[in-house]
Amino acid sequence: MPQVVKIKRGLKINLPTLVAGEMGFCTDTKEVYIGDGAANVLVGRAMMGTYASRPNAAVAGRFYYVSSGTNLGYVYLDDGVAWQRANVISLADLTGTLDNVADGTTYGKVKATELSSGQVSRISDGTNTVTAAQARTHIDDVTKHRLINDSGTATTDLWSAQKINNEIELAKHNIEPQASVKDQNLATPPGSPVTGDRYIVAATPTGAWLTHTNHIAEWDGAAWQFYVPDVGWNLFVDDELKLYGWSGSAWVRTGGALQTVTAGSGLTGGGQADSVTLNIGAGNGITVAADAISAKPYKGITVDANGVAANIDADSIQYDAANGNRLMVVNVDGGTF
Repeated sequence: MPQVVKIKRGLKINLPTLVAGEMGFCTDTKEVYIGDGAANVLVGRAMMGTYASRPNAAVAGRFYYVSSGTNLGYVYLDDGVAWQRANVISLADLTGTLDNVADGTTYGKVKATELSSGQVSRISDGTNTVTAAQARTHIDDVTKHRLINDSGTATTDLWSAQKINNEIELAKHNIEPQASVKDQNLATPPGSPVTGDRYIVAATPTGAWLTHTNHIAEWDGAAWQFYVPDVGWNLFVDDELKLYGWSGSAWVRTGGALQTVTAGSGLTGGGQADSVTLNIGAGNGITVAADAISAKPYKGITVDANGVAANIDADSIQYDAANGNRLMVVNVDGGTF
């Protein structure tokens, strides 16, 4: 039967002061202590004491903890030749620069004199270095950098992109309304307009068009927008297929595809066909052919290359230019018998 040697054991709370060389095992904490006659020393614990009490470095791998006095809290490692400090207590223990800290390919450093309250207070482009205050002064210098001023109209004022876009849209309205309108005879807004529909507001308008006579009304999808015409604006009226221009006081017709000619005085036609027929009756010396009208000379009427002329004898018939360019019978002679 093998021999078993047991050391003193029990709960840590019941561990007595061990005599020098006596060992004790705490069954609950699994710790082993050895007595020195005055106190129990944890087996395996780093040596500890004052910095001056360290033994001579000679056994590599030993640790010594400074438990009081100078260098309190530091741990030293015996490398077999000297004690090397193995931990740090504050940033003052660190040596070197940030150049020693690499991110794999690049690294950098910041001088302590260039930090203010933990933040970098200088900037550099590699050649020139200025303080953050100098950079801010430069940025805020309106003589060097113009500021955004959407309400400004001076040549040195800057507008935001939104302001510029709005101004472009407003400028376009001087051109867009001249494209066409659907009608120019409505005084009451249509009930179901489509976005982009435009009208010339007729006289005595009502509803949303009130007070906008002769203005161009455009539906933007939610409300009516109104444009006051300038002299020279021209637009096409869709339902009439005619062009109108603003004279400064009224919309005046300037042209269009459909020209209506009122029949009368020998004229017929007009309307959408844009054609007018001139009816001329033939006879009494007038000949009408398919594409020409001619006069036949007879009884004092002469027709030649110069046109049609009437012979006047100047005795009985005279040309009276002073009285409407008329022919006047001067002498009526009954003759002799």
